[in-house]
Amino acid sequence: MKKLVALLLALAMVFAMGACGKPEETDNTKTVLKDETHALWVAHGNFLLPDGSANGWGGKDTEVYEKSALTAISLADLKDISEAVYTALSGKDVKYLYKGEVLMGTNDPGWNCDFMKDGKKYRASGSFAIKAAQCTVDVDGDTKVYAEDQWIPDPKTAYAESLTPDTLFFPTWQEAKDENGFAWDMNPVVTGGPGLYIFIVAQYKNASTAGNPGYGVAMILKEKKDGLAYEEVKVFVPADHTYGIVGSFEASKWADGADVAMTKTADNVWSGEVALKAGDELKVRADGKWDDSWGKDGGNITVDADGTYTVTITFSGSEGTVEVKAK
Repeated sequence: MKKLVALLLALAMVFAMGACGKPEETDNTKTVLKDETHALWVAHGNFLLPDGSANGWGGKDTEVYEKSALTAISLADLKDISEAVYTALSGKDVKYLYKGEVLMGTNDPGWNCDFMKDGKKYRASGSFAIKAAQCTVDVDGDTKVYAEDQWIPDPKTAYAESLTPDTLFFPTWQEAKDENGFAWDMNPVVTGGPGLYIFIVAQYKNASTAGNPGYGVAMILKEKKDGLAYEEVKVFVPADHTYGIVGSFEASKWADGADVAMTKTADNVWSGEVALKAGDELKVRADGKWDDSWGKDGGNITVDADGTYTVTITFSGSEGTVEVKAK
C-alpha cells in the first residue's frame, strides 16, 4: 500500500512539474492596440455625433475634439463588431486599431461631395464625407489645445485603403483627376446611406506609400436613419449652363444671386471682369449654384493685389480650368 501511495505521489509531482514548465498560452488578438504617441485619434467631418451634436474638421473646440475621439480596441473586439472587417485585417500587421460611432447623412452642411458606385457617379451631402486624424495636445493648466499631426487618409503621408468598399468610397490615389473627375485631394465618402455607423481606423506596421497602404478604414452600418438621398450625377455639358464669378469681393460677398455674369467668348470658353482687393477670394460656378464650381486645386483662388481682373474658365470635355489675369 505504501508503495502505491508513493508511486501516486511521484506521478502527481511529475504532472505538476510539467504543468509548471509549460509556457502560458496568450491570445494576442485580445491586446488593445493603442497609440501612445498621440493624445487622440479623432473623427473629422461635417456629420453629427451620436448625441446629435455637430462635429467639424480641424480647429474644432476642445469639447468637440474629445467628443469625436475614437477608442482603441483589440482585434478580438473588432471580430465582435464585424467578422468581415476582422477577416480583412487578419492578414495585415496591425499596429494601432480604433473605433468610434458617427451619424452620417442626416444634416446638410451646405456643400456637396461626389463618389462612384457600381460604375455610376453620385452627389452626396457633405455630411457623408469623413476623415480621421491623429492629434497632439498642448496643455496649459486646465486648457487643452488639440492639433492634427496626421490626417488619414492623406495623399502625401498616409495612403489608406477602404476595407468596406460597398459603404466607403476612396477617390483615385493620384494627383491628376481621373476620367470621372476624382483625385487624391477629394474626401472619402460614405455610400451606404444615412445612418449610425461604426468608424474603424487601423494603422499598419509597414510604411505608407501609394503602392503599399499604411492604413485601413471601414464604415459599418449599425442603424439606418432618415436623411439625405444621393443624386446621380449626369454628364456635365458646358454649353448647357451659364457661369458666374462668386467670392469674398465687394460685388459678391459669397451671397446667393450675387454672381458676376460671364460671357461666352469662344467654344467652351467663358470670361468676365471683376474688381478685386488684395486677399479677395473667388471661384467660378455654374447656374448660380454650388453643384458645380471651379477654383484652384478644389479650393478658392486668392489675388495678391488690388485691381480689375479678367476671369476665364476653359473646358476640356467636362473639366473646367480657371485663369485669373490682372488687366
